[in-house]
Amino acid sequence: MNTRAHEVQRRRMGSTLAEAVDNYLALLVVEGKSPHTIRWYQRKLRAFLKFLADRGEEHLMIHELSVDHAREFIRFLMERSSKYPDHPHHREVAGRLSPTTINGFARSLRAFSSWLQEDGYTQANVLRPLKPPKVPKTLIKPLSEDELRKILLAIPHDSPEGARNLAIVMMFCDTGVRLSELTDLKMQDFDAGLGECKVFGKGAEERIVPIGYAAKRSVIRYIERFRPEPLNPREDRLFLTADGRPLSRNAVGQMVARLKRRTGIPRLHPHLFRHTFAVRYLVNGGDVFSLQRILGHKSLEMTRRYIALANTDIKDRHRQYSPMDNLGLAIGGRGRPRHRR
Repeated sequence: MNTRAHEVQRRRMGSTLAEAVDNYLALLVVEGKSPHTIRWYQRKLRAFLKFLADRGEEHLMIHELSVDHAREFIRFLMERSSKYPDHPHHREVAGRLSPTTINGFARSLRAFSSWLQEDGYTQANVLRPLKPPKVPKTLIKPLSEDELRKILLAIPHDSPEGARNLAIVMMFCDTGVRLSELTDLKMQDFDAGLGECKVFGKGAEERIVPIGYAAKRSVIRYIERFRPEPLNPREDRLFLTADGRPLSRNAVGQMVARLKRRTGIPRLHPHLFRHTFAVRYLVNGGDVFSLQRILGHKSLEMTRRYIALANTDIKDRHRQYSPMDNLGLAIGGRGRPRHRR
């Protein structure tokens, strides 16, 4: 190692943890990570720094960082009785953090620790022994056709807000785009003639997503009849608030929460639309390879998980439309004949 490189490493190893966090977040910007990804790391690493500061360790040096600091932080999160403290878009409410949320905090710390070693702040990956809490595997239950109809009918169609919300839900259900991808859509990204839109997914990767006729018509209707003039003339975001500001992810989340109360579908949330699109696409004859490209999954494994859900839906349909069951015969003396009119 030359003298200059040795001096850089010595200076980095003499940094405070807070300084290293600032440098890591700056690197994510330089690497072109999405604003959503940067905010995700920022919230979690800043929460770790605040935890340390509350314990009187706001000036913790890099060489003093140990896995015990991270483990105590994770235990603190598991024992905390409220959610969303100091969150920019949510008020603090009573309740435990979910295992998925806590798992995310642990993963962010491990990623940060890997970078500390790679960039010469530490000689070893200090937080590698930190094991993220296990996340219980829950079976995703996509929206049924009846539930989709109920949601669409619960949206007023002839008001500016209603037309926008209808277009948003139609886009969600017909393209499988993520929440951040939808709110980042620009006017130029929507091509009505080709029936497609250009989205920027995780890692700022661009992909083209097809959009069906019904969903396309709902977006065109919103643009031509209801989309307000942008407050900022240079603003090109497709979906806007009533006063012409870019629609935030939080605003869409609140809109979906209102639909949840209105329709009585308690599991409804923005990402459920993406799961529902994937399953309906397969059930209606789509293949897993094209689905992978539409969803922007890097590996086919991520997409294959929807096959089991699609098979469940097909089984439910078979129970309802079984040719033999619907003949109304009772062969073998079990059960009573079914008479259909």
